[in-house]
Amino acid sequence: MESLIIVSNRLPVTIGKKLEKSSGGLVYAMEGLADDYDFKWVGWAGGVVSDPAEQKRIAAELAARFNFFPIFLSKQDADDYYTGFSNSSLWPLLHYISPYARYEESWWQTYQKVNRLFADTVLDLVQAGETIWVHDYHLLLLPSYLRQKRPDLKIGFFLHTPFPSYELFRCHPNREELLEGVLGANLIGFQTFGYLRHFRSTILRLLGLESEMHHVVQESHKTDIGVYPIGINSVKFMRELQSDRYMKRYNEYRENYKGKKIVLSVERLDYTKGIPRRLDAIERYLSGTDRLDDIVFIFINVPSRTSVPEYQKLLEELQGKVGYINGKYATIVNVPVHFIHKSVDFCELCALYSLADVAMVTPLIDGMNLVAKEYLACQQENLGVLILSEFAGAAQELPNSFIVNPYNVNEVAQAIKKALGMTAEEKQKMVKPMRDRVIEYDARYWADSFFQDLVAEAVREPLPVTTMDVSLEAIGPLLQAKSAAFFLDYDGTISELKRNPEDAIPDNEIKVGDDADTMAKFRISGPKAFRAFLTDILDYVQN
Repeated sequence: MESLIIVSNRLPVTIGKKLEKSSGGLVYAMEGLADDYDFKWVGWAGGVVSDPAEQKRIAAELAARFNFFPIFLSKQDADDYYTGFSNSSLWPLLHYISPYARYEESWWQTYQKVNRLFADTVLDLVQAGETIWVHDYHLLLLPSYLRQKRPDLKIGFFLHTPFPSYELFRCHPNREELLEGVLGANLIGFQTFGYLRHFRSTILRLLGLESEMHHVVQESHKTDIGVYPIGINSVKFMRELQSDRYMKRYNEYRENYKGKKIVLSVERLDYTKGIPRRLDAIERYLSGTDRLDDIVFIFINVPSRTSVPEYQKLLEELQGKVGYINGKYATIVNVPVHFIHKSVDFCELCALYSLADVAMVTPLIDGMNLVAKEYLACQQENLGVLILSEFAGAAQELPNSFIVNPYNVNEVAQAIKKALGMTAEEKQKMVKPMRDRVIEYDARYWADSFFQDLVAEAVREPLPVTTMDVSLEAIGPLLQAKSAAFFLDYDGTISELKRNPEDAIPDNEIKVGDDADTMAKFRISGPKAFRAFLTDILDYVQN
C-alpha cells in the first residue's frame, strides 16, 4: 500500500477535554484515499499548549488514534504566522482586496520559521517512496524547504484560494520567495484555469520562468501545473437527507415558514463574501416588491478570525445594515432579514438548504465556494434556484445558475425577482444537471484525480490539437472504410454558445467547401435534424 503524508495548516482535530476528530471537506476527501493509501497527517494542533509534558501526551494520543502528527506553536508565533502573515498579508492579496493587506517584517520571519518547523516534522516522518501533499497559502514555502533537504521526494501542493493577477501579487514584499517556495513542488493544483493562467503570468514576470500550459521546467526539476476543482462530501449529504432527524427538522422549518419564500445565505463572516453589497441588493429588491409579508432572507454567518480588526469592523457594519433594513421594511407579521452570527448544526443546515427557494452565493471573489454545491446537493422535492457570483470558482462548473456580478446591486436584485418567479419546470431544467454534476464530481473524485497525477511519472500531457481546413474530398477515404465516426464540437462551433443547452441551435445554413462550384449547403432547423445533416455529408462525399 502506497503512503501519503498530508500537510495542512490545521489538523482536523479538536483539542479539549477529549481529542475529537473534526469533519470537513478535506477530511472526507482524504478518507476517500484511505482504502488504497496509508496516510499520515501533519498540522498545527490549534490553540496554545505550552506544557512540554502535555504536548507529548497529546502527540502520542493523536499518533496512536488517528495517525496525526501535531505541531505546537507559541501564542506569539501563532499570532504572527497565522493571524499576521497568512490572514492579514497574504489573504487580502490573494482575494483582490489589497487595501486590507498589511505587512510586518516580524510576520515574515515567523512565517519562514513555522514553515521550517513543518518541514522538520515532515522530514522526521517521511520514508523512502512516500508522497507528500501540502495544502494552501499558509505553507507556500514548505515545498521548497522539503526539496532542498530531500530532492528525491514527490511533493504536491494545492491552493484552495484564488491566485490573483500579476499586478496584485507583485505588491507583496516577499513575492519572489513565495513563488520559489511553491515551485519546489512536483505538482501544483489550482481551482480554475483562470488562477493557473495568473500563476503562469506571475512567474514569468517576476522570476523570468517560461511555462507551458501544463508544466514549468526549472534547473533542478519540472513542476507540473493543473486544474482540480474541489467538490463536496456528497455521500455525507445524501446520507443526512435520508435520516429521520433531518426529516423531523425539515418538517419543523416548513411549518415555521409556511406561506413564505425563503432566500438563504450561508458563509463565514469574511470581507471577501460580499455581504454588505448583498444586503444592498436585498434592500433594492424590497423597495420594489409588494410581498413584504411573505419573504424571509436568512443570513447564517459563521464567526471567523475574530481577532483581525477588519472582521470586527465588518460585523459592526452588517449589524447596522440589517437593523436598518428590518426597521424600514418589517411589517406587523414579518421581519425580512434574519441574521444569525453563529455556527449551525449540520442537520439544520441541510434542512434549510432543502427548504430554501433561493440561495444567494455572491462573494466578491472565492477560490471555489462549496456552499453553492452543498445547496444543489440538497435540492430534492422543493427545488430551489442558485444565484451565484461570476467571481466564484464554482461559476465555471455551474452555468445554469443565475450568474451575477456581485458589484452590480441592480443585477442582483433583479436576479432575486426572477428566481422567485420561476416555474417548477424551469427550476427542474436548471437544477438537475448541476446537481448531478455536484454529486458525481465530489471531494473524493477531486482528491483521487490530484493524487493520481501526483504519483504518476508525469502528468498526462493533452493530445496535440491542430486547426486546419479539411475539404470533403479529403475525408472520402475515411468514410469508405468499414467503420468511421465524426467527432464534432456542437455548442460553440456548429452553434454559438448558449447558457441553456436547448437554445444551442445551429444557424439555418451551414456551408462546406471552398469555392462556389463545389459549395454544398445543408440546412439544419434544430438538433433533431442533425442526423439528416450527417447523412447529407456522407452522400455528398461518396457521390
